[in-house]
Amino acid sequence: MKFYRLFIAAIVILAISGFGHTNTFAADKADALVNSAVKAGKTLDNMTTVGKKATGKNIPTKEYNAAVKKYKSAKSAVNKQSGKKKKANLSKLKTVNTQISRGKKYINAVSNGKKIASKKAKLDKDIKMGVINSKTLVAYSNLSKDLNKYASTFDTVYDKKTRDTVKKLYKTPAEKIKKDLNYAIIVKKAIDETSKLMKSNTSSNKLAVPYYKILLNIDSIPQQKMKQQLMKEVKKINSTIPSKLKTGKFAEYVNLEMNFERLDSYISKGKSNAKVPGLYNQLKKNITSISSKTDKARLQKRFAGIMNRQKVSIKELKGMLTKSAIAKGIPPEVVKSIAVTENGNLTQFLPNGEVFKSHDNGYGIMQVTPMSDSDKSYDWNRVKYDLSYNIQAGVEILAKKWTYAFLSSPVMPKINNGEKNLLENWYFAIMAYNGLSTKNDPNKVTKPYQLKVYENMKNRTLMNPEIVKKQDVIFTGNPVKLKTTPIKTKLKTKSTQFYKKNDRVTISASANFRTKPTTKSTRKSFPKGTKVTILGGAIEDDSPANLFTWYKVSVSGAKGTWYVASSNLK
Repeated sequence: MKFYRLFIAAIVILAISGFGHTNTFAADKADALVNSAVKAGKTLDNMTTVGKKATGKNIPTKEYNAAVKKYKSAKSAVNKQSGKKKKANLSKLKTVNTQISRGKKYINAVSNGKKIASKKAKLDKDIKMGVINSKTLVAYSNLSKDLNKYASTFDTVYDKKTRDTVKKLYKTPAEKIKKDLNYAIIVKKAIDETSKLMKSNTSSNKLAVPYYKILLNIDSIPQQKMKQQLMKEVKKINSTIPSKLKTGKFAEYVNLEMNFERLDSYISKGKSNAKVPGLYNQLKKNITSISSKTDKARLQKRFAGIMNRQKVSIKELKGMLTKSAIAKGIPPEVVKSIAVTENGNLTQFLPNGEVFKSHDNGYGIMQVTPMSDSDKSYDWNRVKYDLSYNIQAGVEILAKKWTYAFLSSPVMPKINNGEKNLLENWYFAIMAYNGLSTKNDPNKVTKPYQLKVYENMKNRTLMNPEIVKKQDVIFTGNPVKLKTTPIKTKLKTKSTQFYKKNDRVTISASANFRTKPTTKSTRKSFPKGTKVTILGGAIEDDSPANLFTWYKVSVSGAKGTWYVASSNLK
């Protein structure tokens, strides 16, 4: 009996010992599963965080699935634990679960972003080709739907840097292309609707609704090829409208659009047309009749945009004058000084596109004037409405006046040896540009035309040539003629606006050089005798007051490059 009791006790002890060993094994396994889940969570976190291993383009599905699987296994094992060990492991798994949740949001955002990108790619192709058609409308609609459907998923991405990266890759460019194409889409839909309604024999009132959208939006299309295509489609509509439908608001809108198209065809940089003033007045009247202030403002903006295209900047204008002068061998100082004397504001066109005309029928910048109604010296329509041609004509006239001193029977005196690059020598040619008559006789008039030109030359080109003495300007006879006795001047001031690349100049007085071709830039003074090398042609600035040019130069003994006013290169 005693032996039996001892046997039972031994069995119980062995059972208890075995149970403890099993519990220890289970705990170790749970810990191992938790550690594996933690490692998988960190891997997933790395793959879904920009700044670690995420790019905003990768989709770590494998890492996500591994983290989920290991999390579930670990969670099942830990749930069988108790006490502090269980609490500690559950805390670790909570972090893993958070990483899984964030990972899923990242994967969803990138996956949805790629869907959006594929829709955007179809529109990119159409924009590149400059084509808009029914397929474009479908692609635009699909992109809009996907943006609406998936936009919120981008905001759920954890970590600002990661979120911003994903948005920048997918949402932002998609929203931009949608916004950029908005006007083209509106117009294309309106064109298609207008065409459809016209075929259905509808009323002009119904046609007015979609056509008004065309009128308001077509000029706002930023894609030029698409805009040109749609403009052609609108012109086709305009040319096929049955006369019975040309009534009411529809007719008013069509007329307004067609006037915009006509004006657009006549206006370009430096150019207008004889028909522009009439169209200008008609459009101004038509736009005034639009009741909506917002719509009226949009049409006025379109109107102003077309008219502003004819404008030429002061910098460009001075460049045109300089180029034309040099082409004829005339000092640019002379031509530009004549231009501002003739036309103080350097105006070619009035606001309505009409040419600026003086009281004596002088036209444009150079105030080119026909001698009679039958004068065929120039294409007078071009003189009026083509700035470049106006300048060309004015410079040609001046060049012809110069020859008056060199005819077999000269009509004005030659000055010095007749060197074209000397500013003094242009006195009588400048007078002749306005008229070789007593109205320009300095002995009778306080400030005749040629003296006004030389005054502008002095003040605005900063050149100070000697003026022919008034006692040497002699009008005689009846009809009045200039005495042609040759004249000499003490000074012989060379133009400083003929320099070319690689010319070398030694300055005759100290001068300020600039870091940029403007008087507003940093300056540095160089002394008399400084040697410079011209690095390029004449450069104009945007100041209407300055008629000198700038040259980019290298300075002997100085580092870098500088800009110097032509008046300093004496």
